[in-house]
Amino acid sequence: MSDKKTIDVTNTPLIKIAYPLVIENLLFLAFNSVDIFMLSSYSDTAVAAVGLVTQYTWFIITFLQVIPNGATISLTNLLGGKKFDKAKFLSRTCLQMMIFFAIAIGLIFAVAVPQILKHYTLEDDVRQYATEYIFIYALFAVFTGISMIQSAILRSYGHTRTAMIINACANFVNIAGNAVALYGWFGLPVYGVKGVAFATVAAQAVGALILSLKVFSLSDTKYKFDKPFKLVSSEWKQILKIGVPTAGESVSWNLAQMAVMFLISFHGTASIAAFTYFGTILRFIYMIAISIGSAAQIKTGHFCGAGLQETAYKKLFIYIASGAAFSLSIAFIVYLFRRQMIGIFTSDYEIRYILLTIMPISFFLETGRAVNVIAIPSLMASGDIHFPVKAGIFSNWCISFGLAYVFSRILNWGFAGIIIAMACDECFRAIVMIFRWKSKVWMTKSAI
Repeated sequence: MSDKKTIDVTNTPLIKIAYPLVIENLLFLAFNSVDIFMLSSYSDTAVAAVGLVTQYTWFIITFLQVIPNGATISLTNLLGGKKFDKAKFLSRTCLQMMIFFAIAIGLIFAVAVPQILKHYTLEDDVRQYATEYIFIYALFAVFTGISMIQSAILRSYGHTRTAMIINACANFVNIAGNAVALYGWFGLPVYGVKGVAFATVAAQAVGALILSLKVFSLSDTKYKFDKPFKLVSSEWKQILKIGVPTAGESVSWNLAQMAVMFLISFHGTASIAAFTYFGTILRFIYMIAISIGSAAQIKTGHFCGAGLQETAYKKLFIYIASGAAFSLSIAFIVYLFRRQMIGIFTSDYEIRYILLTIMPISFFLETGRAVNVIAIPSLMASGDIHFPVKAGIFSNWCISFGLAYVFSRILNWGFAGIIIAMACDECFRAIVMIFRWKSKVWMTKSAI
C-alpha cells in the first residue's frame, strides 16, 4: 500500500455526504415507526415494554459507539491529511476491537438488565415482555456492532450512499420478520415480542454481512483482516483515547434518560407508552439535523486533518442554521397534524391526552437539540473532546434529571414537567456549545 494518492476528501460537498444520511435516517424512522405501529396492533403493553427497554438497547449501542466514534474522528483526520495507509491499518483494528467489545457488552447486558427490571414498578406482562426482548437483543449484539463499525468506515471515506442502501435493506428484513412474528404468516404461530426481537437480530446480521462484503470490495476502503488476534497497542490506544470520552457524553445522556424513565414509570403504563410514542414522533423532527450533524463531523474531521480550521469554523454556523431551520419547520408541520399522527399509533384516550399536552414543548426541545447534534460532533472531530463531555454530564444530571425530579415530584407538574426539564437541558447545552465554538479554543486541540 502507498500514501501516494490524489483523493482530496476536503473537496467533497456536505450535501453529498448528508443527503444519503437523511434518507437513511428517514427510512430508519419509518421502519421504526412501522415497528411500533405493528407492535401497537399486537398490544399497547408490548409497546410499553419495548419502549422501556429501548433505554437499554440504546445504552448498548452507546457503549459500542466507542469504537465507531474513535474510528470516524481518527479516520477522517487521517484521510484529510492524506495518510491513507494508516487509515487502512486503523480500520482493521477497529473491526477487531468491535468484535471483542460487542460480545463482552452483550453478555453483560443479557444477564444484568433482567435483574434490574425486577426493581421497576411495572405490570407483570410489561416486565415479561421487556425481559424477553432485551435478553435476545443483547445476546446477539455482535451483529449490531459489526454493522456500526463497517458503516462508520464507509462514511468516513464519503461512501454514505452505500451505507444507506445496505442499511435500508436490513430494515426491510426487520419489517418482514416482524410481520411473520406478529401476524402468523405462512401458517406460523404468533411469536409476539420474542419474534420481534429475533427479527431485529436477523436484520442486523444481514446488514453486518453485506456491509463487510462492501467494505472489503471497494478499492479505497478495503483492508486486510489477517491475524485477528494480533493486537496493535498504539492503534487501540488511539481509538480508545478518542472513543471513550466521545461516548462519555452519550453514556451520560442515556444514563440520565434511564433515570428519567424511572421517574416516568411512577406515572403508570400509559405514560411509558406515551413517552415511547413521543420519542418516535420527535425522531421525525430531528432526523435532518442529526444527519447534518453526522456529515458535519466528517467534514470537520477532514478540514482539521488538512489544517483548514478556519474553513471549519465558518462552515459550522451554516450547518447549525440549516439544521435548526429544518427542525423547526418539521416541528411546525408535526404540530399542525398532531392529532392525525398520534392517531396512527394509538386510540387510547389517556395516552392521546398526554401526548397532546406535551407536543408544544417539542419546539423548544428540538431547537436546542438541533444545535447540539451538529456542534458537539464537530467539536469532537476537531479534537476538543473533553469539554462537550463535561458540559453534557453536568447538564444531563443537574438540569435534565434534576429539574425532572423537581418539576414532576415536588412541584407536581407530572409527566409534562419531565419533558420541560429535557427541553431545558437541550437549550442550555446548545448555548454553551455555540460559545465554545466561537471561542476557537478547539483550534488548539488535535485528534491525531
